[in-house]
Amino acid sequence: MCTAAISAFGIGRVEAIRSSLLAATRPSLAASASPSLSPTPSPVPSPGSPKVLRTPGGNVVARCDAGMTWADALSPALGFHVQDAQQGPDVEYRVTFKTDGREVRVVVRCKDLTPEAEVTLG
Repeated sequence: MCTAAISAFGIGRVEAIRSSLLAATRPSLAASASPSLSPTPSPVPSPGSPKVLRTPGGNVVARCDAGMTWADALSPALGFHVQDAQQGPDVEYRVTFKTDGREVRVVVRCKDLTPEAEVTLG
């Protein structure tokens, strides 16, 4: 993760998000010990569950809670930087990643407790 994202959101917050993402991707020991005969339903997102939204300009770790969109971390892609980022939670979250001659505008909104990105290349 880039230094700007860490300093902008705080090392403790970044570590909490990292731990949450790692825990979500690790299979449980009980599930690997005995095979299941029936299909496992997809987990239903809970309020506050972070989701990594990948764009050509960089990644946004966002979550939905109490009708608001929260951006917990920004990570520009190689060669990009954060040109403009909205502060605080809101109904939607906007960020612009920029590099020489290229701009990626991202608007994150919550739909059914899941953050979704609308990406505009410029």
